[in-house]
Amino acid sequence: MNESRRRRNDRFRFVFLADIQLGCFATFSGLGADQVAAYASRGMTVREAPYTMGFEWDARLYRKAVAAVNRIGPAFVAIGGDFIDEADSGDQADEFLAITATIDPDIAVRFVPGNHDIAPDSVVPTADSVAHYREVFGSDRYAFVHDRALFVVLNTPVIAHPQLVWDEWEAQLGFLEDVLGQARKRRVSHVVLLGHHPLFVESPDEPDTYWNLPLERRSVILELVHRFGVRIGFAGHWHRNSVASDGTFTQVTSGPVGYPLGDDPSGYRVVDVGIDVSHGYHPLDD
Repeated sequence: MNESRRRRNDRFRFVFLADIQLGCFATFSGLGADQVAAYASRGMTVREAPYTMGFEWDARLYRKAVAAVNRIGPAFVAIGGDFIDEADSGDQADEFLAITATIDPDIAVRFVPGNHDIAPDSVVPTADSVAHYREVFGSDRYAFVHDRALFVVLNTPVIAHPQLVWDEWEAQLGFLEDVLGQARKRRVSHVVLLGHHPLFVESPDEPDTYWNLPLERRSVILELVHRFGVRIGFAGHWHRNSVASDGTFTQVTSGPVGYPLGDDPSGYRVVDVGIDVSHGYHPLDD
């Protein structure tokens, strides 16, 4: 039996996997020096590589991450969005689900929707694309409890771009306020937010960018976070690592299993939940 499965009920471990994004390497392959420089001007490190088709490069890394998960034996694994590169690609979704199925059946798998999974243009979700996500991957917003710790999964693509699905944003906001209110009554040990987009990358009042949630809705969520005493959240999307705070709340942005867009290597994050919540990022090449 793995060490993590022998832990006391009030101490456990989970693994957070962000941005597997099968097909991403192919999307960034075949670029010339001018295109690489253009991405660099936007703060994205893209590497010159021969033109490639398919998703084997990304799948290889995901298999390594799954092997690490099975070796660690956590209570569950949270897959933090952007499972695939194209929301309408059945081949990418099938391969992602096939590799996911090799995770030890004793380890629960929790899906967190990313923009590439739920938006047809990889940015703006539609009613049809949200329904398609639910059909393929399951619920896009939900909460679950493990050993008195409450985990709240958010559909951050809807928060980022609700213009075609305002009802989904309003329903999600009501869901979040309700579940946090219930958590206070139940006196859970921790409340942990799980999403794809970070609320913020460096500071809670930073300007709106592609990489964070818009301040207009970010501020609404942060008001709930502070009102109900949420202390930590985990996200991906940035394809790099960052840890930033707003008072007592810490936003952890985790690097990618797949294609990095900065200096941080492909990897996964291990989170230990006990009296406190601690975490560390592990490169896949280690």
